[in-house]
Amino acid sequence: MRTMKVMAAALAATLVLSSPAAAYASPKPELDVIIHGGKVFDGSGAPGRFADVGIKDGRIHRVGDLRRAGARSRYDAAGQYVTPGFIDVHAHTETGPPLAGAKSALTQGVTTETLGPDGSGPFEIDKELRRLDKDEKGINVAPYVGFNSVWEATMGELDTRPTAAQSAQMRARIENGMRQGAWGVSGGLGYTPASYARTNEVIDVVRGARPWRAFFTDHMRDETNLVVESTKEDIAIGEAAGLMPEITHMKVAGPRNWGKSATMLRLLGEARASGTHAGGDVYPYTAAATGLAFYVPAWAQDGGTAAMLARFADPALRPRIDAEVTAFVIDDVGTPDKVSTPELGNKTIAQFMAEYGNVTIGEAVMRILAAHNGNVLAVMHIGSEDDLARFITDPFVAFSSDGGVTESAQTHPRHYGSYPRVLGRYVRERGLLTWEEAIRKMTGLPATMVGMVDRGYLAEGMAADVTVFDPKTIADRATFDNPKQYSAGVRWVFVNGKLALANGEPTRASAGQALRRAASMPTRPQNAGKDLAVGAAGVVRPADGGGAILLAALSQRAGDRVASGTVVVVGPMGVLRSERLGRLQTTGGWFSVSGIGRLADGSERAFTLTVDERDPLARPGQRRATVQVDGTRLIYGGLV
Repeated sequence: MRTMKVMAAALAATLVLSSPAAAYASPKPELDVIIHGGKVFDGSGAPGRFADVGIKDGRIHRVGDLRRAGARSRYDAAGQYVTPGFIDVHAHTETGPPLAGAKSALTQGVTTETLGPDGSGPFEIDKELRRLDKDEKGINVAPYVGFNSVWEATMGELDTRPTAAQSAQMRARIENGMRQGAWGVSGGLGYTPASYARTNEVIDVVRGARPWRAFFTDHMRDETNLVVESTKEDIAIGEAAGLMPEITHMKVAGPRNWGKSATMLRLLGEARASGTHAGGDVYPYTAAATGLAFYVPAWAQDGGTAAMLARFADPALRPRIDAEVTAFVIDDVGTPDKVSTPELGNKTIAQFMAEYGNVTIGEAVMRILAAHNGNVLAVMHIGSEDDLARFITDPFVAFSSDGGVTESAQTHPRHYGSYPRVLGRYVRERGLLTWEEAIRKMTGLPATMVGMVDRGYLAEGMAADVTVFDPKTIADRATFDNPKQYSAGVRWVFVNGKLALANGEPTRASAGQALRRAASMPTRPQNAGKDLAVGAAGVVRPADGGGAILLAALSQRAGDRVASGTVVVVGPMGVLRSERLGRLQTTGGWFSVSGIGRLADGSERAFTLTVDERDPLARPGQRRATVQVDGTRLIYGGLV
């Protein structure tokens, strides 16, 4: 406490000498964009309020009454809802030309998609991010490091046990992926060859991410008859590995299993009560989509596609595969008319069975796969509306699409309609959620789950990812028969402060960024409904020299939209004093705040401050601070 008082006195003296309030007149701000007259939802779950949003240099510069402020562009949002851009934590995003326009995402209000779901993410994240940096991007992208990719690269496609050296190699690949900027570890224990990994083997590998305080987002091992057991397994992996267990695209498959959603959510709640931050995500459909080979038993896929097709042709094995595939399909959907193939004229398994001469389910599946080298997309109508409603309304389950950017016309409608479907069908029409709660589960909640500090909220200093939509007309149009139909009701989307969508069409502003997770960006719960108070004072000393003097004394009362207090930084930019603060975010030994500060010349700059006692790159017992002031070099180092 004495050190903080000494530092505060030193800083006060510095301010008197270098930037007295009378030394300059406050200039009228020149904003890039003002969105005025709309109802603003900040992403915290607080009710909407009528306010204007001002954007400058890619950041939220002001939220309030901006009728007298000047701007290069003004957008009349009367009758519209203004929200943070939606963040999709489970997306099968197509990079290349589709990502450049990103129309399927932008017309849903999505501004950020994660990459590499279901364990498929690359483990050489530095190379992936460099590649993404070069791509034209209509939205932001944020990669995961994939457990399945790490397992397959090390173990191949065979069902074998890893040696101690192989486990160490896989663990190092996970840790390196996090160090290089991955936003979490994705898993797909329902898919071969990762499904060959035993629970203790998964734990031994993914614990490489423990120091990074990340999450393990998993397509669980079994979403049908063993859905409860698989929920327990994911929780156990997270607890033992020191990661947040996050069950992705939550569902309960098969009529005989419907209703088990209540047990799944209870188990996650019990984990949170015992101290493990746990949650999930869900998309708003009762139908899934994946490769048709998903129905082939793991033992028959051992060794890869060629080995699987060879087993199909083995007369000694074919009857067993037939029986197991048939049983799985019945368990999963009930009847074969509920599995269709979008790439094959949307024909159902039942139709193929008749076409092949009234064969069994398993026989039809094997013939379809054999004719297409084992690679056929299937849409499976597996779920119930009651289970979906439970997932949708749980406060710890975020929304996702399991879709992502695409231009395909032969796919699941979730690629084109997920977020407007939630808002139009489940909020406006059915009233399952309030607007503010649904928006929170699309913005602030997913941002904190993956560790983002400057996205997910509409507050001063945050990245200017903004979605403006009409609450009366927002709706999905995509259907299973005609999935490539863009959603209605999203009026404008801004990505990093640039207009990315207008009148239903991308502007091709190429404003998206390849996002990197820093060491001081932990996965964490939201802080809604809590009184918060933090402080820090000292000198930030980067390893490469330079540094800054820092003073921060901050609080935020439950129900307040933004923080109160002061941030002062004395560094290469001169003296920066906070003028308007954004939202204070905290978790054990860590806090972050954004805001707008004023320099001695009267100019205003956005800033983000993070102070962290558990930074994995720090020495034992060392606190680290990160100070980012727009237009200046990032300052990151020990706080002494």
